[in-house]
Amino acid sequence: MNANGILRKHWFHVATHFVADTALFLSAFILALIVRFGHEADDSFLVHGPFLVFAGIAFSSATYIAGLYSTHSANKGTYHRALVLAGLVLAAVLVLIGTTYGTFARPLGRGVVFIGAAAAYIFVVLHHLGLLHALRNSRERVIYLVTSAFDEAETALFTHFGGRNLVLVGIVTGLEYVPTGETRVLGSVDDLSEIIRRERIDRVLCTHKNLNDANLTRHFCQLRYCGVTVVPLVILCEEIDQLVPLELVTSDWLLNASGEPHLLYIRKVKRLFDIVASSIGLVVGLPLLALGALAIKLTSPGPVIYRQVRSGRFGRTFHMTKLRTMHLNAEVAGAQWSTDNDPRVTFVGRILRRYRIDEIPQLWQVLCGHMSFVGPRPERPEIIDQLAKEIPFYQERLMVQPGITGWAQVSYPYGSSVLDARRKLEYDLYYMKHMSLFLDVFILLDTVRTVLCGVSRSVDTEKLAQSEAVQKWERLKQQQAPSKMELGAA
Repeated sequence: MNANGILRKHWFHVATHFVADTALFLSAFILALIVRFGHEADDSFLVHGPFLVFAGIAFSSATYIAGLYSTHSANKGTYHRALVLAGLVLAAVLVLIGTTYGTFARPLGRGVVFIGAAAAYIFVVLHHLGLLHALRNSRERVIYLVTSAFDEAETALFTHFGGRNLVLVGIVTGLEYVPTGETRVLGSVDDLSEIIRRERIDRVLCTHKNLNDANLTRHFCQLRYCGVTVVPLVILCEEIDQLVPLELVTSDWLLNASGEPHLLYIRKVKRLFDIVASSIGLVVGLPLLALGALAIKLTSPGPVIYRQVRSGRFGRTFHMTKLRTMHLNAEVAGAQWSTDNDPRVTFVGRILRRYRIDEIPQLWQVLCGHMSFVGPRPERPEIIDQLAKEIPFYQERLMVQPGITGWAQVSYPYGSSVLDARRKLEYDLYYMKHMSLFLDVFILLDTVRTVLCGVSRSVDTEKLAQSEAVQKWERLKQQQAPSKMELGAA
């Protein structure tokens, strides 16, 4: 497993509460068995233990799908969370009853089910009340180290990328730079330790240039041994919103993102996961595939299967197959962007797309090794050539195997423009850096939510494109391009 993935604060937070909910659900039914059977509960637990664990994991998975572990869930009220948890506990109990009856195991008694369900609900509600309080009240105090106009302009980006639990206390100046903005100046870098103690600072932000500055290294080392981290803004964006803003991507970031642990995961674990998942998916999805093919044949003239050339890993092309969802000859004028209400899509095609049934044939490409289950969405070569001219680093997404689903697909709404492709690339870059079995499993859970609810977990980043702060920062970035190149060469 790639340590970069789980150890970031967001995923550590998700994993912690996922395990806690599973343990609480399991504990509630162990308590119910003890109340009902006393000393004989041990024998009953040996019989029902695996089913209880399965139901507990199902409950936590459904809780994640419902978005109750997300930091954005703090915007929803306590009553809403309690109501959703009641439905999820009931669903998990039904799963528990169904698995015990379906496998001919000794059924749980009505008393155990009632006591266990009531205790599980009380346990998880108390847990989520604590989680909700933490999400609403925890604050991380940060400061920004500014040594140039370029650094000061970057602090303005904090208002776009910073989360609700972050507070920019002020800036600290260095290398004799005099700031011109309105942000509170706390002092100079020579007084950094005192400023951090006085202002109760949790983290120091800086640019990549300052992080590699030998004149500032001794200050950063001192902070490290005092328990205060110093990170570039791009790392903070990865932790808060699980994306990598293209405005902050540098050649250093790209080189550091392609870590060696990925190689083992891609070659061994991920491939094994793809083979198992695609094999199961083909067997389970065969009835849906047959029904979808029949519906297409009865309602629209033309072939049932649609084949199209897509770019795979390292740009190698392959033929991707899907159930046809558009009218015949829908692209006689050449490749076009798909939109939410695309008139070229048939009525049956909309249903197939809504529930991703049209993508079941792609499982064969996964089994053959042309695609992965999880990865950046495969694009047509001509569209990639076009977007690569307009979007920096766009061809980086070709370094990994494309997928049926991916972090960009579940995190950002349906894209139909260059701006959408740019924003989706930010999520793809995040996945490429943090890919792991851990992240893939949660992406699959997010995919279930997207299919059932049609809701993405995206943040609103479109305002960023129109921001005056970003435009000013981009101009300064272009002016400093030579010095940054020299820094990269060094």
